[in-house]
Amino acid sequence: MEHSLVTYPAIVEQGAQQTRVHFPDLPAADVVDTDYYQALMRAQLGLAIVIIDLESHHEPVPAPSEPTTLAPLLNTPEARIELITTDLDEY
Repeated sequence: MEHSLVTYPAIVEQGAQQTRVHFPDLPAADVVDTDYYQALMRAQLGLAIVIIDLESHHEPVPAPSEPTTLAPLLNTPEARIELITTDLDEY
């Protein structure tokens, strides 16, 4: 199992009380936090954990979607697409 940097698009929605990070390809890695930067950090960790868990159970890891295909999922003006990168070797 070769680990490296992986990047997945996420829909980030920053509201007044919380920031939500949703991975359409790996929803088990979704996070919600009251702090924007904390949410992004937790999203990197969650993304790594979900991918490593799938690999350890010999389950397929979905390929990242093209960010441009996610535009229809932006349901609010506060939502935007961000690329989240994590280093699987760190975990």
